[in-house]
Amino acid sequence: MASQNLTDINNPTPLVTAQPLPPDQISPKSVVLRIFELKYVAKRNWKLLVVLTLIGGAIGFTYDLTHKKPPIYNASILFNLGGGSSAGGGLGDLGALAGAFGLGGGAPDANIFTGDNFIIYATSRPVVEKTLMQTDSINGKDTLLVNYYIRHSGIRDKEWKDNDVMRSFYFQRAKVPSEYNELEQNAMAAIYTRIYTEIAIKQPERKSSFIEMSSFMEDEKLAATFITKHLQTIEQDYQKKQTKKTREMYDMVTDRADSLARIVSGNENQLAQYMDQNQQLVVAQARIKESKLSRNSSFLTGLYYQAMQSADNMRLSLIRETPLFTIIKPIYYPLYREVKATVGMQAGIAIGLILSVILIFLRETFRSIMKEN
Repeated sequence: MASQNLTDINNPTPLVTAQPLPPDQISPKSVVLRIFELKYVAKRNWKLLVVLTLIGGAIGFTYDLTHKKPPIYNASILFNLGGGSSAGGGLGDLGALAGAFGLGGGAPDANIFTGDNFIIYATSRPVVEKTLMQTDSINGKDTLLVNYYIRHSGIRDKEWKDNDVMRSFYFQRAKVPSEYNELEQNAMAAIYTRIYTEIAIKQPERKSSFIEMSSFMEDEKLAATFITKHLQTIEQDYQKKQTKKTREMYDMVTDRADSLARIVSGNENQLAQYMDQNQQLVVAQARIKESKLSRNSSFLTGLYYQAMQSADNMRLSLIRETPLFTIIKPIYYPLYREVKATVGMQAGIAIGLILSVILIFLRETFRSIMKEN
């Protein structure tokens, strides 16, 4: 009974029993105590924390100095592609209108200069190689663009740094792919692989017809020259492909006119010679032959004039169908210069800080174990 009264005195509210916290829970009091303990841990180990952090930062700073990246120059041209029209434009306009309302057959546009086709075409290896194999005046000297790229793009110091043969390589003259030897094929493959990551083509606004073509290279003159020549290559190739049929017809009509001119000239010379030889004759047979030569000359002259008129019409069609590249925003100097920030020092500080925390944790753990023993 006495023990029961003692229990009642110690616990005046028997309905509320004092229970310890479960092992998987932490009380606010223990959290506060641990925070105060961290203050003493920092006081004991601050020198280790500072030293390791400084060492990591110094190593990262040294890495940044020895692995400094060159700046990247951005050359951009904004242009518009248009101006070409063909004789069958009416049906094409109806097809475009039907496609806009979802009434077309659903087949993609086969024109290589439309939409994504143009991007794939402009960055393709054959077109890039045509650009690289052109000569341009750089710094007052005619230079093959591919050789200038080899010297100033950084490919010799990166992709070819361990290959002495490639580091001293350059093209002797402009060539077509069928003329490459094995070394030139390997060099061009490496150059194109690098250039493919250094050029970009996009449409700035979805509803506009403007196209922006950019290059990102380590040399300012190289970036500007390459993108300018590349646009000229695309324009020439585009015009050649878009007017291929009309040019073939023009060449055919021109050849016909030249042939007729030769025939007319020969017939007129024959007529003049016959008239000189038979000037005093009044024989009917001679007059008939003269009349025949004269009639042939008039007929052939008419055909020649028709062929010349057709050639003029074909020439006008070529002018009308030739697409026009209108440059909206040319390249402006100085080019935008992007310097890639080095992260070696920041990474070194972070690694040094993490290592110091790990060492401090191990040190304090060992210290607590030794204190318990």
